[in-house]
Amino acid sequence: MERIGQRSDAPAKAIPLIDPQQLNRHTHGNASLQVEVLSLFVTEVERLMRQVEDAVDPQVRGERLRALVGVARNTGAARVAQEARAAEMQIGDETPDMEPLRNAVTDTLAFIRRSSG
Repeated sequence: MERIGQRSDAPAKAIPLIDPQQLNRHTHGNASLQVEVLSLFVTEVERLMRQVEDAVDPQVRGERLRALVGVARNTGAARVAQEARAAEMQIGDETPDMEPLRNAVTDTLAFIRRSSG
């Protein structure tokens, strides 16, 4: 069974863009609530990513990344949650590698927009 956002040719253990079970848990399977939650997720992720990218202070960047992890986990955006957590682990680095997180966010937001349109 293919998970939302996971390509059918991807390995079985690949992390989905959106985990439908997690999203269903938080919305009790209500489709209109899922649309609303995903819409709010898009807005919040865009805001948090701007703050992460603009943060000069590593502590502020870490706080924004932790917030991003929470928002992603609560929505079922598994890949964003994983990459935000990985970026958070690099918080002490002068130049953390943000590209995997950027890619996960871009892919997830594009998927949500395609799915809702």
